[in-house]
Amino acid sequence: MGEITKKSLVLTFGTVGSKEVSLTITKPADGLTGAAIAAAMDQIVSTNAYGDGDVVNQKLGAKYVTQQVNTIILA
Repeated sequence: MGEITKKSLVLTFGTVGSKEVSLTITKPADGLTGAAIAAAMDQIVSTNAYGDGDVVNQKLGAKYVTQQVNTIILA
């Protein structure tokens, strides 16, 4: 086998209790713009759709995380 590359989108929010929480999307759509991601995050904040105990109340950031996996062939 060869190389596999995986890309995730990590959205980071602030909570009412001043904590940071992240939401990871493991297979994000291609071609997402910063404006589209910001709009989705605003929707999550405005609908109280995410949070474990403390509901998110602000968007802090977003980033793509790319993981490269190389298979090692054992002899």
